[in-house]
Amino acid sequence: MAKKLALIGGGGHALSLLDILPSPYVATGYVDINTSPDMPIPYMGNDDSFLSSYPPSDYEIIVTMVSGPACRLDTRAILIERYEAYTSPVVTSPTATVSENTNIGNGTAIFHRCVINTGASIGRHSIINTGAIIEHECNIGNNVFIGPGAIICGGAAIDDNTYIGAGTIVKPGMHICSGATIGAGAVVTHHINTPGTYVGIPAKKI
Repeated sequence: MAKKLALIGGGGHALSLLDILPSPYVATGYVDINTSPDMPIPYMGNDDSFLSSYPPSDYEIIVTMVSGPACRLDTRAILIERYEAYTSPVVTSPTATVSENTNIGNGTAIFHRCVINTGASIGRHSIINTGAIIEHECNIGNNVFIGPGAIICGGAAIDDNTYIGAGTIVKPGMHICSGATIGAGAVVTHHINTPGTYVGIPAKKI
């Protein structure tokens, strides 16, 4: 019997996740503040309505809310906490390459053509976007957004609730603290120990 799965968020990320959702999962609907004309699955109400009507015993969830281009991971973290009673599967694109010697937390989504190499660890509810590379022995935290085409080199560590923009390169062994935002195309050549926004080559705080 197919497992019932609800998507928590009805934007573009939800559409992308529907494209990689493996059997036996079937997305029965989505939850959002309002309906979305682009979503091809039924609207199940807002968060309060869903939480009061659809118990964890009957549904699993994937958090697909990323709050648009700003990707507000603090808001997303609050939403993840609201749904902590629900289980969440790992969703991996059939075109991704994932080593058997990895540890990937529940609720994480790995999109088309990603590479996750041996010894890597990825926490819960993280997003590894199209074509991103997580090299050997990297440690990626919970609720981390890795943008399309980003390259996280071997042994790097990225803490919880961190945003890595499209095309970013993180050099081997670098550590990025929780709450940091790394702009698209930046190159991280040193440890980042203070939350904030970093851009450029090498990445500098703005």
